[in-house]
Amino acid sequence: MKDLSSADGNILIADFVNVDAAGKVNIIGGGVQFLGFDPDTGMTAPFSLYASITVTLPSLDEASAAIEILLVDADGQPVTLTGPDGPNQLRFNQSVDFAHASNPAVQPPPMGFPGSSNVVMNFPGGLPLPSGSTYEWVVLMDGRRLSSTTFFVPGPAGA
Repeated sequence: MKDLSSADGNILIADFVNVDAAGKVNIIGGGVQFLGFDPDTGMTAPFSLYASITVTLPSLDEASAAIEILLVDADGQPVTLTGPDGPNQLRFNQSVDFAHASNPAVQPPPMGFPGSSNVVMNFPGGLPLPSGSTYEWVVLMDGRRLSSTTFFVPGPAGA
């Protein structure tokens, strides 16, 4: 069993996010809580999702972990959308190696220096989520909840 007590995660919704070649995160319009909705298309406004996971090494028994980002509804149930290939849950899974890259020409960080990973998901066309509903993006590491962010998709007044 991995010691996840040294793990931390952050997640936010923004208008746009990218990670440049140097690993720096660029966030525009971060902290979105109300995601616009177009009743003509049935789609939310375009948005990006940014998650940062940090672990203290060597507190993690192994340097890798399974990271999962999942969209759930107000009842905590995974959101399922119907697409051309049938129903799909909005779920991202990735095995992440938090170990620092070894380079003999560069001094390694001291023991206990945190390892981190950034995950960016862009939704340039938005998502077909019903308006008038609350949702939550959840970050899990090896099945344990690290962080979450909640957002609301408002519909027309009086709906």
